[in-house]
Amino acid sequence: MTQVMRDGTLAEPATETVSEPLADLLTRQRFALLNPLTVEEVDWSDLPSQPLENPAAKIRSHLMPRLVRLHELNKAQRLALIARIERYQKRGSAFFCALLETQASAERVAGHLQEQLVQRRKGDSRRWWLRFYDPLVFRHLCWQWQDEHLDRLLGPISAWCWQGEGGQWQRRRYQAETPPRFSYLFLEPQHWAKIDRITLLNACLMNLQVFAPQQPQTPGLWRWVDELIVRARNIPLASDRDCQRYVEQAVCHHPDIHAHPELRARLDRIREQGGSYITACKDLDAATLERLAADMNSRITCKEAP
Repeated sequence: MTQVMRDGTLAEPATETVSEPLADLLTRQRFALLNPLTVEEVDWSDLPSQPLENPAAKIRSHLMPRLVRLHELNKAQRLALIARIERYQKRGSAFFCALLETQASAERVAGHLQEQLVQRRKGDSRRWWLRFYDPLVFRHLCWQWQDEHLDRLLGPISAWCWQGEGGQWQRRRYQAETPPRFSYLFLEPQHWAKIDRITLLNACLMNLQVFAPQQPQTPGLWRWVDELIVRARNIPLASDRDCQRYVEQAVCHHPDIHAHPELRARLDRIREQGGSYITACKDLDAATLERLAADMNSRITCKEAP
């Protein structure tokens, strides 16, 4: 929803779907981020780029994400680049991790992003790698974090674009009217708890594309699946596969299916004795789960009846 400012003008939404053609989008962006681990070297080696190197990360430079200087490309190079991006999109993968809109220099943008790659946790002397450049991570940071932290992550970048579902580009804008006082993120334990769930969250979402294709992959679904993961781990279901099964049952069959006595008994047994949830549910096929879902709908109807 577009917000109205105090002076009556319309504020740009923080995150929006990009409507302009790819050629126009590339013209507006001075830089892009590229992951050399997901793009063949022959497809990016002729682009003007530099690795984002952080001395605290003991990773070889050719494996680091790269900052591509799009503003140095001529018209013919841009047209060739568009063809590469579209070729990767047909494969179902993104050529660039992100397109970056900014007036800052390459040195400033690279320096800022390099600093964000390595983070510390409170009470932990180890250094932690933050894969914010991965669009499958960044999309979740947009709803997990407050504007203040996202603005610190963007720093001199006024808008961050990435390819979402179906190759559709999304844009996250810098929100504050002034630069952040600090460039360091200062992530709290609650931030790390959500970040640590992103890998499992994405695995669940990938499974749901197969088992529940009718469910649109939107931030609303992402939040719900994340809540289900938290609920599963609090039971506790120890393995990621058990958590995935728990999520699939709720999304594919009924949001309250785990309140059904058939499943509640299995969950209680795991809570008291441990064991695998997948094993505990091996006798439940899709037809049985649909019957349990129908039972839950009947219970709700009975409660609502006068």
